[in-house]
Amino acid sequence: MTAEALAAEDQARANFYALLAQLFYAPPNRELLDLLAHTDAIASDDSETALASGCRELARGASSAEPDAVREEYESLFVGTGRAEITLYTGAYTLKGALDNPLVEIRDFLAVQGLERKQSVHEPEDHVAALCEVMRHLVVRGDTAVQREFFAGYLSSAGLVLCDAIINHPRSGFYRHVAYLAKTFFELELAAFDME
Repeated sequence: MTAEALAAEDQARANFYALLAQLFYAPPNRELLDLLAHTDAIASDDSETALASGCRELARGASSAEPDAVREEYESLFVGTGRAEITLYTGAYTLKGALDNPLVEIRDFLAVQGLERKQSVHEPEDHVAALCEVMRHLVVRGDTAVQREFFAGYLSSAGLVLCDAIINHPRSGFYRHVAYLAKTFFELELAAFDME
């Protein structure tokens, strides 16, 4: 693989992480839904790939989605009154015991990397959108070993469980497509890191 192709692949990975961060952080507005609806699926040779299928399904979901309905779905699933039906905080999927605190581990990891949460951001660092944003940053930075460590430690297993929870929720509509694409992408990342 040439350096240019590798750079293009990393740019695509960074873009996927940025998109997932945006979609998990807040419901998309009309402009983003329209952009998603008119995005061509990833080209593959002659065979249908899971990632291309996920992109195509997200585009279909976005083309028929209304911003108010998507916002309602987001708030119903992820915000709610009291306790959310599905939490976007990955620590909920990784706790092993009463003394286990993945949030402390994430903050320590980010500090070593020279990263920290902005004071204006109120969500803890284990929010899936924050983790996707960190991965985007690490991909752009280019250190594969650090990417692998962060992904394996804080995003891969919890992210897959979260995606399954969204996919299987009876009231999931637009976000079922988002979760399917995210799960497919996370599985590809996991496989790629395992091959290195």
